[in-house]
Amino acid sequence: MNKKVMLVALFILVLFSMLAMAVAGRSRFPLVNRAVAAVVLPVESMLTRLGNAGDGVRGYWKALTVMQSENAKLKQENIELRNANIQMASMYAENRQLRGLLEYKEQHKSQKVVAAKVIARSFGDLRDCIYIAAGKDRGLAPDMAVVNGGLVGVVDEVYDDYARVLLLTSPRCRVGARVLRADSRAVGVAGGVSGKDKLLLEHIYREASLREGDIIVTSGYSGSHPADILIGKVTATHMDSVGLLQEADIVPAADIADVEQVLVIVGFTPEAKIVLQGGQAK
Repeated sequence: MNKKVMLVALFILVLFSMLAMAVAGRSRFPLVNRAVAAVVLPVESMLTRLGNAGDGVRGYWKALTVMQSENAKLKQENIELRNANIQMASMYAENRQLRGLLEYKEQHKSQKVVAAKVIARSFGDLRDCIYIAAGKDRGLAPDMAVVNGGLVGVVDEVYDDYARVLLLTSPRCRVGARVLRADSRAVGVAGGVSGKDKLLLEHIYREASLREGDIIVTSGYSGSHPADILIGKVTATHMDSVGLLQEADIVPAADIADVEQVLVIVGFTPEAKIVLQGGQAK
């Protein structure tokens, strides 16, 4: 029994030795090599595929991590560029309005003006007012003209450091106006129309010369604000509801809806008035 055990053990030892030498390539045993190849190669192939798969998974997650990092960086850069574009657009619009105010000031040196920023708008049913950052502290008073490339409106109420401006497009606003044309001095009253962004020039004599394309400016007859402030351009003419007087539709010259900076005319030299008999001025 012991001899059989010893023989079996010896046989197994020899077999494993031959397998070890075959795997190590130190000896050539065709039969054993084929047996080893049949067992070992599939295992090695499977292990190789598992290793490649693991490398692929690691490479995928590494690439995904890099892509996510780059995507987050690109998103942040996109946000910064968008914010920069918004700031540049805002600065461009503001500088454009400021240039317009500077041009007006240079062209009207006889007028004393105060620059003011729009700080609020009325969001009521009429939406016909804006609030500006200038008030009694800057010498403002009611009925003063407010301009930006044209007449924006008139000062309505004045407080210590701010004021409310009644927009020209408001149906409550009425300003003396006239035609700026060599062969026509037609005069009337310009103001807003309820529910519309256009202006209406009213109370013009039936025989007065008025036509599409005419430029309308302030008449200055009221004495509250100077003459020749640009109001707008006539787009259509028609008779009033009674048929006795002419009327005209006007497109405002000032961009009233988007105005952010304005000039308030706080002082000017009024036109000379004609004194009639009895001491009344005309």
